[in-house]
Amino acid sequence: MAKKKLNSLDALQSVSFGEKKKKRPKHERVVEKVRERLGLVDEEKEPSSAKDNTPRAEPDDEHMFFSAMQGVAPLDESQGRQIAPESAPPAPAPSSIDEDAKEYLDKFVRGEVDFELEFTEEYMHGYVKGLDAKTFNQLKAGTLSHEGHLDLHGMNAEQAYDAMVFFLKESYLQGRRCVLLVTGRGINSPGGQGILRRSVQNWLTREPLKRVVLAFCTARAADGGAGALYVLLRKQRKSQGKIHWDRSAFFSD
Repeated sequence: MAKKKLNSLDALQSVSFGEKKKKRPKHERVVEKVRERLGLVDEEKEPSSAKDNTPRAEPDDEHMFFSAMQGVAPLDESQGRQIAPESAPPAPAPSSIDEDAKEYLDKFVRGEVDFELEFTEEYMHGYVKGLDAKTFNQLKAGTLSHEGHLDLHGMNAEQAYDAMVFFLKESYLQGRRCVLLVTGRGINSPGGQGILRRSVQNWLTREPLKRVVLAFCTARAADGGAGALYVLLRKQRKSQGKIHWDRSAFFSD
């Protein structure tokens, strides 16, 4: 078929061209997509009765956002998932070591300090239960140098007690750790036994001295042998205020 030749303006106007579909503004497309995702799109859309060919200004982002949010209701907090607050971790159970230390400290405050004791004619010792074995062995070996000494020769029991309490009190308060007590062997005593040796052991393990004494033992021959004692004192602590140094309340022969 031969193409029809257009020779005049009237013929050109009589030709009907297919009307080109106009593209929708950008903001309308964005709003529609947002509303589709939120499930807010109307099921039936009324067709526009008339087309408005007037050019429209592009809205800003804020206007587009509020347009998309029309009809959106806030969540009801009562219907939300409840999240329980995190509970604090349970406190660790005290170990047996902690319990033993607390028990020992309580006994010390009450004056209930237990000693392991041994006594013979030639040797005696005593030490607080729980004392480090290495420390006690050093005391017995004489490797802990004594920082002072007291000679009780020629004293009766009451004089010896007063002198020993005063000497050990001052040594403790001055921070001395190891001292030497010379009691004598008591060879010339009735029965050939040293009365002071037995009394000294009792005094060291009773109030007030048991609060400051950690251990004692017979000295080496060079330091007096069976007639002398090494005494290991505690480090000075706040508990010193609880120590009663009054001789009359605690003296015993």
